[in-house]
Amino acid sequence: MLRVSDIMEKEIINIKNGKRMGFITDINLDINEGKIMSFTVSGDGGRSLFSRGDEGQVIFFNDILKIGCDTIIVNIGSELNIDDFNI
Repeated sequence: MLRVSDIMEKEIINIKNGKRMGFITDINLDINEGKIMSFTVSGDGGRSLFSRGDEGQVIFFNDILKIGCDTIIVNIGSELNIDDFNI
């Protein structure tokens, strides 16, 4: 069993492009079903559950591949594009 405080300390990494997305700033629950629906992630490093300002990026629970000791691995967006790099 994980506590909310444990989840919010884990960094979100997108497996599609290897980018660090930030930390969870909000958790969206379906109270009727008793399920987590999605997380809101802020890339500014803010870790407050009640933070205001930037809306952040929403990650649906189905996009989570693995919750590890230090990170949460997600599968979001398109594949890494080699044109994104200046080589």
